Amino acid sequence: MRLSIARSIPFLLLFALGISAVTVAQEGGTRTVFLVRHAERASAAPDSLLSPAGQKRAECLARTLRDAGIKQIFITDVKRTEQTAVPLAAALKVKPTVLAAKDTSTLIRDIAYGAQQGNALVVGHSDTLPFVLARLKAGSVTIADNQYDQLFVVNITDGTASPVTTLHYCDCRTAGAAPTAPAHKAAGTKKPMKRP
Repeated sequence: MRLSIARSIPFLLLFALGISAVTVAQEGGTRTVFLVRHAERASAAPDSLLSPAGQKRAECLARTLRDAGIKQIFITDVKRTEQTAVPLAAALKVKPTVLAAKDTSTLIRDIAYGAQQGNALVVGHSDTLPFVLARLKAGSVTIADNQYDQLFVVNITDGTASPVTTLHYCDCRTAGAAPTAPAHKAAGTKKPMKRP
């Protein structure tokens, strides 16, 4: 009986070490990816820069994500995505990786299978981010033309994404601006209320 117990101990130790190694590999292979649309733009021009509200949002994004373990930042070749990422990139001393806005395949490959360890931030556009999340099989999202406050969060393990979590960050309306109320019907009327 003692002989079989003595022989079982090395096997049990190897089994326990094997489970530990798998657990560490799984933890080490997971990264969190934060995806945001560029901050508010100054105009509808294709090459528009950020507005003052957009610059405030970029600074707020840096404060929001400064402790998120971000080691890599992806931006597009459109200047407003760079402007959105600059405050966080400067605080973390991370040089953003620039990809063409239309090159979503490279972006998906890099965030899902990239060799870079650590979490990542992606600053994109209202049409590219829903496409990227759908291709990652993380879920379906929509971004309205006037919506800049969504923060999408996805965990990726071995190329497989978790369902997307949508958060909202930073209220960057200018001081004195009236808040935008949701459209709804007033009691006894058939027309929706006008927004301020």
